[in-house]
Amino acid sequence: MANAALVVALVAMALAGVSANSCPNMCNGHGECKNAERVCTCFDGYTGGDCSLRLCPTHEAWVDVAQGTDDAHNEAECSNMGICDTATGTCICRTGFTGAACERMECGSACNGRGTCESMKNFAIEMDPGAGSTYSYTAMWDSEMMHGCSCDDGFSGYDCSLFDCPSGDDPLTTTDDAGVTQANEVQQVTCTATDGTFTLTFRGFTTGPISYDATSAEVTAAIEALPSISSDYESGVSVGYSGITATACTSGGHAWTVEFLQDFNDLPLLVEDDSNLTPPAAIDPMVIVEVTAGTKEDDVCSNRGICDTKTGSCTCETGYDTGNGLDPAVRGYGQRGDCGYVTQTITSCVGEIQCSGHGTCSGDPTYRCECNSGWTGATCADRLCPQGRPWFAHPTATDEAHLDTDRQECSNRGTCDRTTGLCVCDANFEGSACNLLSCMDPGDGVCNNKGQCLSLEQLAELAEVNGDAAGFSYGQVPNSVQTWDYEMIQGCYCEDGYMGYDCTQRSCAYGDDPLTIGQVNEVQQISCQDAAMDGTFQLTFRQQQTVTISVGDTIADVQAALEALTTITSVTVAQSSPSATGVSICSASGVSFTVEFLYPTSDVPDMTISSVSIDSISLIETLKGTKEYDECSNRGICDRETGDCTCFDGFGASDGQGNDGSIANCGHVEPIVDSEAVERLMGGG
Repeated sequence: MANAALVVALVAMALAGVSANSCPNMCNGHGECKNAERVCTCFDGYTGGDCSLRLCPTHEAWVDVAQGTDDAHNEAECSNMGICDTATGTCICRTGFTGAACERMECGSACNGRGTCESMKNFAIEMDPGAGSTYSYTAMWDSEMMHGCSCDDGFSGYDCSLFDCPSGDDPLTTTDDAGVTQANEVQQVTCTATDGTFTLTFRGFTTGPISYDATSAEVTAAIEALPSISSDYESGVSVGYSGITATACTSGGHAWTVEFLQDFNDLPLLVEDDSNLTPPAAIDPMVIVEVTAGTKEDDVCSNRGICDTKTGSCTCETGYDTGNGLDPAVRGYGQRGDCGYVTQTITSCVGEIQCSGHGTCSGDPTYRCECNSGWTGATCADRLCPQGRPWFAHPTATDEAHLDTDRQECSNRGTCDRTTGLCVCDANFEGSACNLLSCMDPGDGVCNNKGQCLSLEQLAELAEVNGDAAGFSYGQVPNSVQTWDYEMIQGCYCEDGYMGYDCTQRSCAYGDDPLTIGQVNEVQQISCQDAAMDGTFQLTFRQQQTVTISVGDTIADVQAALEALTTITSVTVAQSSPSATGVSICSASGVSFTVEFLYPTSDVPDMTISSVSIDSISLIETLKGTKEYDECSNRGICDRETGDCTCFDGFGASDGQGNDGSIANCGHVEPIVDSEAVERLMGGG
């Protein structure tokens, strides 16, 4: 008996010592200990009840549940496109995403080595000012997150996997629709300067410095040296000076022309850099305007052949061969590779079946196929693929992109199979036009078979504030530049107990920290009055509704109805007045009862009353809950693989109120016994 008494005394001493000890694991040296309550305040970059876990970098989220109407893409760990390795503080990104916070989308196949991977912001900067207005793209959430390929000359496709074929003027169309003879592009340059140099840029390539007194031959040579000018086999441009003027610039201003001989259609303007010219006065020393818009076609294979995008070569139809690109009077065989030369008299559209049965032949003299909807190509043998708003494209106005007005085949995230008319999408995209960012399949099904794949619009509808429906929306304004992605970007909405961008991570039980003091449970009071005592009502808590409650029910009936909800584990329902047990929760003159929330804890939302057929019923919060509702009660670490709390020494499962129980949330202080001391006291040495 004496030894047993000693054991009891020792256990009591051990229990008293629990609250006097330091913080769990001394905060691992990564935080400060609040000794009174043994709570770790972690340093930046660390988290967890003992500051043993590393935080990972955060960035605007690729996908998330809206935090307000049209308020998505908020800051998230690993941009919600990766899993945080809490041992190292590094993000393990989803395939196809990179960056410290998984904040950058990778380019398909690294652009196959035939282009550069650019952000939307940088791609906007690269817009050719000669093609029209240029716009910046810096204010939108995806300006430096969305990336795509800027292909080298001669390559195309979202991943630069396609070889471009030679293009040229259709040899049978010599006039435009109005009957006017087709013309080459002609631009006029007016230069007013007495010294210095200038450069000219065409389609992204810039000449070397050209002297103000350069001859027409020198200007021609400088322009034809550009890779963007077709001049490999014939003269690319013709530079025409005015009258007897021999220099590019004069003090009075010299207007001269540049005619494009081998590049067809309405071309972008030459872009000048005249910052090194010396004008005779405070004027713009160089001005370039379009004199004649090019009206010749610039069709792939001159619209008289089939392009093999695997090799970049044209297979010309019978009666056509590679041409020299010159005007009809001097047009002949050449080395352009574009099927722009007619080798025999043409009397019909090409093919055994004209236009492959998928178009209408225009007849004499052009014999050009006008393809039916869904078909394309010189012979209408190729299928078109569905179009969608582009994932990656130049902005059409400042900070405006991805809109309906700029639809592209396969949304610029896939390759069109011309045989089937189906898009072959990049690995992370789906939909008929590759217009959807797919949800992750970690190997066991989409969202790990533990969640739903939903669009940003759908996710916003499920937004909650403290468990109640928030009523947010995302993308309700049609074609809004702010919410262009409302149906295009998808993410996982995980089942209870699962988390992470792909629902592969487990969440653990929550609860009150058993060592923080001076806190209270949430208490709400319901007052009810019904003269006939025949009414009913229902209570709703965090979007779950009880069975119908009658005014004649007891507090035990109300407690049972509430605890039947999956959003409530335990409550205590008590009558305020009268205090006698077993009487009705309502009366003809009016009575009140209270609901104390035991689990979940914290400042829970007010219940709502519905389906009311009672004279008077109301609810007020009489005591705001101040207890924590933290994962593992802040006294353990959650195992993300199993969903189990690994409790710190001295803590175990609770009843939600700090007592021993079945909720595995580390919310109960357990006895700690020094076994060696017990053995000594028991006489074991």
